Amino acid sequence: MNADSQLKATLNKVVLNAVLRMETLKEPSDRRCLFHEYKEWLGGEINDEVWAIPIEAIQNDNG
Repeated sequence: MNADSQLKATLNKVVLNAVLRMETLKEPSDRRCLFHEYKEWLGGEINDEVWAIPIEAIQNDNG
């Protein structure tokens, strides 16, 4: 897999995860907050590195 394909695959997973997490939230303010969390995490530049979202953030949504 070349670097471009790998980046697209990672971005696809991130976006799908963000949408799934937002769909589980009831309050619009919570969804907006999560949106801004992902927006900040992804950065403003396409060349920014995407590392990882802390597992605690995901676990807290499920608990």
